[in-house]
Parts: sequence; structure tokens; C-alpha cells
Amino acid sequence: MSGSLHKSQISSARIAAVTAACISVFVGVTGAQPLQAAATAESSAPAAPASVETNANLRDFDFVTEKLRVNYAGWDTKVTDATRPKLEALTAKLRAEAATAAPERFTEILREWLAFFGDRHIGAFPLSVEQPSPAEAAAAATRTPSLDWTEASVRASVAELGERRDPLEGIWNISDRYRIGVLRTPGKEGMFTAVVLTTVAEGWSPGQVKAEFTRLKDGTIEMLFRAGDHSETRQPASLLLDGAMLRSDRWGAWVREYPASAVPVAVDIVDRISPSDSMFLRPLSDKTMWLRLPDFDSSRATPLKEILAANEARLASCPNLLIDLRKNGGGSDFVYGPIMPMLYTRPIYGISVEMRVTADNLALRKRVADELRVEAPEVAKGFDEQNALMERNIGGWIRDSVPFSIERMDGVLPFPKRVAILIDGAGSSGEQFLLEARQSRKVTLFGQRNSAGVLDFANVVHMDTPSGRYGMYWATSRSLRLPDDPVDPDGIPPDIRIPMEVVDPVGFAQAWLERQVD
Repeated sequence: MSGSLHKSQISSARIAAVTAACISVFVGVTGAQPLQAAATAESSAPAAPASVETNANLRDFDFVTEKLRVNYAGWDTKVTDATRPKLEALTAKLRAEAATAAPERFTEILREWLAFFGDRHIGAFPLSVEQPSPAEAAAAATRTPSLDWTEASVRASVAELGERRDPLEGIWNISDRYRIGVLRTPGKEGMFTAVVLTTVAEGWSPGQVKAEFTRLKDGTIEMLFRAGDHSETRQPASLLLDGAMLRSDRWGAWVREYPASAVPVAVDIVDRISPSDSMFLRPLSDKTMWLRLPDFDSSRATPLKEILAANEARLASCPNLLIDLRKNGGGSDFVYGPIMPMLYTRPIYGISVEMRVTADNLALRKRVADELRVEAPEVAKGFDEQNALMERNIGGWIRDSVPFSIERMDGVLPFPKRVAILIDGAGSSGEQFLLEARQSRKVTLFGQRNSAGVLDFANVVHMDTPSGRYGMYWATSRSLRLPDDPVDPDGIPPDIRIPMEVVDPVGFAQAWLERQVD
């Protein structure tokens, strides 16, 4: 791709595991120039010398706070005369507690400090999570209650209830990993117990209680769910499709097997209601194709090209395309490049970014370039060109001499004629895609919610703390849309707001597409 600095964003596999990370490069750096006076004395100060602190927690805490101050592109935007006293007080308070904090609490302390900045493109995380020993795993399983239910006994109880059966009661399937029997809890009004009938999950066995439900007075359902490690979480749940499906945001969808629904549940209904983690292209009808894009991780690049190539003839004659970007975690702009010709109707304008140039940011971007040489050599070359410019401007900012790009393509394809994009919660490179796609006359954005609102500070890099126990990451670029046209924190709104009571957003957008006339 040609164009300005926001283009060809990349995230390394390690960063992608913890954040929707946008990493940009100059594709052509001719005319790019430093912003000699852009950095303040505080933000451009060299990193402090290595600490002599012997307390591992304090050493890591000081490392995180200092690296962010020196390298984060959003520091001067977020830390002002008005906000600095609050940050200093928070830093002192958390540092004092960090000295004696246990590992779990110390992780929370780092995240609490970073939360001050309100940017999901900065963060800290444990580099390894200790797996429980066999004895600890066995003990956790032992603490999970069990009941001597079988499929036969659950079926018999449901049959006996007849019309008195609550919609929660029956046999449910969770992603083909668990079959669960749910019945009312004896002696506890409004409560229901969910017991494993069969499972392929390690650490679980038939009879164990996977979840408990409570019908609250306001009509909502609260779920206590036990994860694979038997840890417990509480969250809302809801019954959909006349009780044929149970949904919770964190743990996906349950589909009822027994009693069978009066109206057969469509094969793809789970993916329509609860966005799939898989990428696919499916026909919704002879008029509409459905492209699911859960993220733009660089690992999707080749499979996406293969999917589009395998369906080239169908896409070249189908009038409507529905692109499902719900909860898209971002990743790499170059991944969505093959989609853009299908959407293109007129030149695409893009606003560039400015890069904070520090020794750390340069070294880390060199590492990313090396990681990309085989996977994306042209993108790696762009990194090399930008890195050469950064080497000459340590302590400042760099950006293109022209703060915007205009991308022109060869022509407008006749199909698809109309494109609907579901945008709920799409973030990072997902939002960059939306900024470009919505300029097409073919495209209409749909959603029950806005996009995620995590794009203004991007180009994420990663570094380990001195103890080797934690990783941290931060954004190295700041969008030139700021301050007048931010995406963070509210996100990009849809053109058509889907009512919250709509269960199937895919079907809603499909119906809208197929009502249109040329």
C-alpha cells in the first residue's frame, strides 16, 4: 500500500496476545520530517539510569512508570498541569503498597496505575501464569459440588414438569465441549443448578456443577459460572429465541438440545447472535454473503486471501456483502487490504500520525521489523526506512511532510453493490478499517453499540520488566486527527443503530440490504 503513516499497521504475535495492537509504518518516507520542537523537556528526557532498588516489585513498578513517561505517545496529552497532581498522588500511593504486594495484587497495582491514562493501547500483564499442580487441580475439582444426575434422570424430571418447566430447564450444549442438564434447585425459589452430563474438557467430569442460575426480581438472570480451572465468576445471562439459546457475554452461547425447540434453530444462529472467533465467508441467501472477521491479526492475512479467492466468482455476482466486525480485536492494517477493492467507490482519504522517537521505541520497532521479514517483507522494509529516519531524530517526533494520504484504485467493481458492516466493539485496526470503509458510497455501518474507541494512540511495542515476570506495552504514535476529531474513548457510531432488543443483528442488516433497490 502507498500512503501516509497510519497505513500497513502490524502487531507482533506476542503483542496481539494481550491487546488489539496497531503498529504503523511509513510505506514511503520521502518527505517525512522531524518535528524538532514537538516534545517537552519532560517527555523527551532520557531514561533514568538502572535502579539499584533490590525489591523486585518496586523495581518493576519504577520501570513501568518510567518507561511509560519516556516513551508513551499519549503522555503529554494525558499528563497536564491539571492532571499531574492526581497522577503523582496515585503513583505514591500504589508504590507504597507495591513493596509488599503478593503477585496477584501487584498485577492489579500495575493495571490500576495504567488505568489512569484511559488507553487500552497501554498495559501490563504477567508473562507466565503458573499452572496448578495435579494436586491443586484435583483439590479445585473436589471443591466443586457434584450431584448424581444423569441424562436419563434429567429427561425424566423435565418430562414430569411438563408445562410447569421453566425455560432454563433442559439439556444444553456448550460449544460441543459440555452437555449440561439444568433443573430447579430444590428448596430454593428462583434458583437452578446446571450439572455436567458429558464433557471432553480436561479437569471436569459428569455430575459436577458447572453453573448456577438465579432469576432476579427484575426478571433478569444472574449466572454463577465455573471456568475450566473451576474458578467462579458471576455475570448476567439471557434467554433468547423462545428459550432455545442462553447467552452470556463472557462465556458465549448455550444451545438447548432438549426439549427440542418448536422452531428449528438455524445452523448458523449461534454465530449470528454471539460473534464467532472463526473467520468465514458464508451465503446468507442468493443475494447476500456474510464475511466474519474476528480480528486483523497478521496470521489471518493468507487465510483471508484464500477465502476471497475461493469465492471470487460468487462475490463477483452477489449484490450484497455483510462484513461482521463485531468485537474485532484489531491487529494489522495490511490484512484487510484485499477487501478494500470490493468497497472502493472514490478516493480514500486518511489522516496520518506522528511518531514519538526515543531510543526504546526505535530499538523495539527494529525488533518488530526483523520479526516480519519473512511474513511481510514489504512491511518490514517500510519499518527499516522509518527506523533510519528515527535514528536521526531521537528525543523528538516525526511525521509525513503531508499529514494526510489519498488512495486511488483502478476502478469501481460492479459487485457488491451494497455493503453492510456490523461494528459493535471493533477496535484498533478494526476502527482504522471503518474510517476507510465508510468513505465508500457502497458502505453503511450498523451496530447496537459504537466501535471500541481505541485508535488515537497506536503503534504498540512491548518490553519485559527487569524481573522477567511481567510484560508491558505502550503506543508510540499519536493521530493527527487530535484534538478535533478523536475516536477514543467513545468510538465510531453506526450509520444505522440496531435496536437493543434485536437478537440477530446479522439478520437485521441482511434484511435492510435486501430491501434496497437500485
